Amino acid sequence: MQKKSLFRWIRISITAVLIAFVLHRADLFTRAGWQNLFGTFTQISLPYLAISIAVGFLLMFVSAFKWYMLLRSRSIHVSVWRLYAYYIVGMFFNLLLPTTVGGDVVRMTELGRHTGNYADAVASVFVERFTGLATLSALALIAVVVNVQMFNIPWVTVGLGVMIVGISGVIWFVIDERLLHFAQRILGSRLPLLGTFFAKLEKFQQAVVAYKSDPVALVTTIFISLLFYLLAVVNVWVSALAFGSDLSFIDMLVAVPVILTIMNLPISIGGIGLMEFAYTVTLELFGASSALAISTALLIRAKSFLYAGIGGFIYLALNDGYLKRQEVAGEGID
Repeated sequence: MQKKSLFRWIRISITAVLIAFVLHRADLFTRAGWQNLFGTFTQISLPYLAISIAVGFLLMFVSAFKWYMLLRSRSIHVSVWRLYAYYIVGMFFNLLLPTTVGGDVVRMTELGRHTGNYADAVASVFVERFTGLATLSALALIAVVVNVQMFNIPWVTVGLGVMIVGISGVIWFVIDERLLHFAQRILGSRLPLLGTFFAKLEKFQQAVVAYKSDPVALVTTIFISLLFYLLAVVNVWVSALAFGSDLSFIDMLVAVPVILTIMNLPISIGGIGLMEFAYTVTLELFGASSALAISTALLIRAKSFLYAGIGGFIYLALNDGYLKRQEVAGEGID
């Protein structure tokens, strides 16, 4: 418990430092800085704002479609629209819970409850998530290597390296059955209580490894991930254009993978402060003002609140329908 408490306080401290850094960078400790930021928002382009919101919905649909293709490769038939609803619900729980994986857990739970197959539900979300992270890491690495003079920042290199090593380690542990069997031999014999945990982990591992039998599905997933990140670039570019940005699309092709990589580092509470930090530091390298960078970040965060709100209503509707079906199915049992 003490270690968990210490880790939580470290993350809270990092979150506070990041917020303070962004406020200082954007001169928001002064009245003039706030007036400048407010002036930037009052001049927002409504057409670009509408396009930005629409692109956000399209981004979530592409992710849901990738999830749909993975499930179809395992002969699990769920409509893409249901998965799209689950994805938006995940946005709600990402906002509600102090972790970026809370939405994934809810997606696993909702899909498992719908199909009755929790192992495959967990495996599909894992593969969907980690193929995306692996693709993002590769794109960020290319962006940094190609523009090494611009990104000659030690913490960017270290952060990217940590993320790549972490993703590689998790994927290796999941797909290499020898590691799990080794852990079972070492820990299972000493701690019998872990037997149930290892049994569930082995079932999950088998569900993930099963995707190796369908390389076409995995290749398709990578291509969809590339499409997702192309749209993510469009999302940030259009959001910046809403504030009169003169950054080019090529600039964004380089900047956005780095921004998203920084945002995936698990060092702040719910990504608070980290997202604004990533936008501010990265976009400033391309000549953007602090006001533009923070305005773009705040707009994208505001959109996440919008999507999360819709996700909350969808969650209530889905569970209300589920409870009614359970009541009908349970008539006469009691």
